Amino acid sequence: MFTLTEEQEQNIREIRRTLHRYPELAFQEQKTAALIEYHLKKIGASYQTGLAGGTGIRAELGKGTGPCVALRADIDALPVAEETGLVFSSQQAGVMHACGHDGHTAMLLGAAQLLAQNPILDELEARVVLLFQPAEEAGTGASAMIADNCLQDVSMIFCGHIDTHHPVGYFAVDQGLICSYTDPFTIDIYGQGGHAARPHEAIDAVVVGASLVLNIQTMVSRIINPANPGVITVGRIAAGSVHNVIAGKALLEGTIRSTHLDTRTLIIQKMQALVQGLEKMCSAEINFTLQQGLPAVVNDATSYTLARQAAEQLVGADRVISHGLPSLGGEDFSFYQQKIPGTMVRFGAAKNPNPGPAHSSVFDFDEKVLAYGSRWLATVAVHALQHLKKS
Repeated sequence: MFTLTEEQEQNIREIRRTLHRYPELAFQEQKTAALIEYHLKKIGASYQTGLAGGTGIRAELGKGTGPCVALRADIDALPVAEETGLVFSSQQAGVMHACGHDGHTAMLLGAAQLLAQNPILDELEARVVLLFQPAEEAGTGASAMIADNCLQDVSMIFCGHIDTHHPVGYFAVDQGLICSYTDPFTIDIYGQGGHAARPHEAIDAVVVGASLVLNIQTMVSRIINPANPGVITVGRIAAGSVHNVIAGKALLEGTIRSTHLDTRTLIIQKMQALVQGLEKMCSAEINFTLQQGLPAVVNDATSYTLARQAAEQLVGADRVISHGLPSLGGEDFSFYQQKIPGTMVRFGAAKNPNPGPAHSSVFDFDEKVLAYGSRWLATVAVHALQHLKKS
């Protein structure tokens, strides 16, 4: 149904490379939003800017009063210093598109062009909403878009994520849970500082923190059912100021990842019990605080079927595969799925030799994926609109 000319493919690549040169962090995507607006104007889309804290954009194609579906792209970058050596490397020190959001944005603009030049929306008397969402990496961009009424009239939503674990030309499409619950936490430890030579006069916050870290690992390996994955990572520890003073305070920051609600609940309960037990044993005050996390990404049956059909139409059934076990990564696309049915797929984008994993300073992907992603987004929108119109 949708094909790209060589000129259109080159245009999508240039959009991606421009975005890659000028990456911006969550809620700071001003140049990114301006570039998106420029290309939306070129295709004649109607749009709203200044959403979700200022950098979110909601665009619409079609003017009918029939069904409406949404396509979403995340637009923010990461605080990573790029080391890829690409000719279009980041020009922003310490900031990099290290997760493929530059590709996602370029794909959605490519899909917008395909949909705008095709009469299918008029024939269906339907609309497609394009959501260019900030701050996915912060985990709060989707909620901000929803709060600004970006899902008005929308019945179903789709998106895709570049994945370098799969070859270009393959789609990983799964039903059910595909990304985990994520629960960031902080643990504040208040002991009693003292002289390094007289530990019996102090309550060593470093020792308490170290005990917490070690006990957390045992909790995962011996309390959590190994058939239901759960991970607790302490990513940051801060304590002390000088080598010969016992630290009276310590801070631990980390994240809980789980793919089953019962596992999530159990981990949180056991974390709270561990903290309470160490408080008594060490005579320290320990505060365990859960921050706002992300729900799991769960693809419902109907939107999954439509997503799979669109992928099979593009590449054939033999190239539509399962990703396998759910990812323990988080994705705020889940907030949209709490409001309306939706599916996230993975776009195969492996590059040989593999430069490095997502979120690393050397991450990159095969740009051939951009055409596949653009065509799938346009195709799945039409499949969904046709389904909604029939039902």
